[in-house]
Amino acid sequence: MNETRQAVNYEEVYSRLEETRRALEAGGSLPPEEVKRILRDRAHALAKPLAEVRTPAEVLELLVFSLAGGRYGIEMSHVLEVIPLRELTPMPCTPPFVLGVVNHRGRILPVLDFRRLLDLADQGIAEGSKVIAVDTGGMSFGIYADAMSGVERIGANEMAPPPAAVAGDRHTFLLGVTGEMVAVLDLERIAFDKKIVVHEQVEV
Repeated sequence: MNETRQAVNYEEVYSRLEETRRALEAGGSLPPEEVKRILRDRAHALAKPLAEVRTPAEVLELLVFSLAGGRYGIEMSHVLEVIPLRELTPMPCTPPFVLGVVNHRGRILPVLDFRRLLDLADQGIAEGSKVIAVDTGGMSFGIYADAMSGVERIGANEMAPPPAAVAGDRHTFLLGVTGEMVAVLDLERIAFDKKIVVHEQVEV
């Protein structure tokens, strides 16, 4: 049970103590009742604990999507747009996790398939699948999603570390897991991983 504590008026307490000091130095005396009152006020002030400074927990806003039967989240601060997966152009001589490229507002956007990057089951391109256009560290790319789930807000302290059973890149590329079993992707770590090279966008 939280109690609301009044702030201690130290200025007033010090003023009363100074008043007592001056009176004693001048050879005067205060009435016994006044001395008792000052000492009682001082005792109460010193007995009160310092007021706690509470800072609100950081809130994460996540865009949640489905991928290979699991739920994954991306911080909304990285999300540019969600678009239907259309007119995907395969790119030769690229790693398996690069599905291809799409035209996004006049720019070429590489689309990454995290199913292959995270060693998940690959069931092909789902009907109604999406591309999540993201930006991190000044680089833009797309993320393939089987379907979109929506936006969720959680406290940063509600996210648990990735389970120990998650091994390899899957563990490295996750910030953590929410209570709703949403695996939160660490986009900055993914984008700067040596296995991934996301080139600057080019005009088309």
